Amino acid sequence: MRRALSLVVAALAVFHVWLFAGQLWNGALSDPTLIFRWLIAAGLIGGLVILRRQGESLTFGRKAVAIWVLAALLHGPAFAARFDAPGNAPVPEVVATLTQVVVGLIGLVGLGLLLAGAGTRRPAFAAHGRPVIRVYVPALSPSVGLAFAPRPPPSQR
Repeated sequence: MRRALSLVVAALAVFHVWLFAGQLWNGALSDPTLIFRWLIAAGLIGGLVILRRQGESLTFGRKAVAIWVLAALLHGPAFAARFDAPGNAPVPEVVATLTQVVVGLIGLVGLGLLLAGAGTRRPAFAAHGRPVIRVYVPALSPSVGLAFAPRPPPSQR
C-alpha cells in the first residue's frame, strides 16, 4: 500500500513539473495570477514538508486538512477554465473569481500572521555549542489562544 501511494505521489509530482514546464515554454507564466497560484502552491508544499518534519500526519489533523482545502481551492480556477472550453458545460465566472479571491485572502492573512510574529526570535544552542536562531511565531504557537476565565486572576500582592 505504501509503495502504491508513493508511486501515485511521484506521478502527481511529475505531472505538475510537466505542467509548469509546459506553461513556462508556452509563455503562459507572463500572467501574474498564474505566477501567484504557482507561488501559493510552493507555499503549500512547504507547509506539507514542515508538517512531515514535525512528525504530524499529512492526511489527518487540522493543519493537514487546512492545507488540503487550500490546495483544492487553488485548483478551482483551472477546473473552471476546463469547463469554460467550447462544448463543455459553462461554470459561472463568479465561481472562479471567488476562488481566487478566497485563496488570495487566506494567503494574505497567513502571511500577515507570520510577519506579525517573525520579529520575535529566541536563540537556541545546538549540541556543538554554536547559537542557532529560530524564528518564533507566537500566532502559530499551540499555547496561544483565548482561554475561558470566569473570574480575573488573583492579584499579585
